[in-house]
Amino acid sequence: MSLQTLIVQVTEAYQSRRSVRAALVAIIVAFSALSIWFGYTRLDVEAARPHGYLGIFFINLITCATILVPVPGGAAVNVAAGTWMNPLAVTFVAASGSTIGELTSYLAGSLGHKFLAAGYSKRYAQAERWMHRYGAFAVFLFALLPMLVYDLIGLIAGSTRYQLWKFIGATFAGRVLRHAVQVYVGYSLAGFFPLF
Repeated sequence: MSLQTLIVQVTEAYQSRRSVRAALVAIIVAFSALSIWFGYTRLDVEAARPHGYLGIFFINLITCATILVPVPGGAAVNVAAGTWMNPLAVTFVAASGSTIGELTSYLAGSLGHKFLAAGYSKRYAQAERWMHRYGAFAVFLFALLPMLVYDLIGLIAGSTRYQLWKFIGATFAGRVLRHAVQVYVGYSLAGFFPLF
């Protein structure tokens, strides 16, 4: 039995109880609030410099771990890191951190399956069809384009029980391309402005 199957069985057994649904929502809101607070008060681009690749990894993980509320810093750190670190390594480290961070929306969707379906049955059915039709491409596109709310596709993927390994693979591929653009912008700026 896989971890995903175990999570689904346990959550479906308890999701009919209001107290469990309320607790899940409270935990998600608290985690998002904590991540937002951390992003606005504790993240500093200059603070990442001495921590190197580990700092890049954790900043990208934290900025992507919130659900539906963006935490600033990830793109700025990636651009800045591209000016003085190996751009290829920064790209893959940043993509790894952000992919792991994005698992929060998948998990939230997975835990809230019946709750999401009950409240938005028509939209849920449309989203479910869209996920079944486009699958990995939809996840990839949302991970790549910064103007799309990635957490929405993560919630839908989790609630429709989209295969976790495909979700991770498509997310990672989209994030690699997205972070490569950010990092190589910084790398290019370093050539024009030696002060970076």
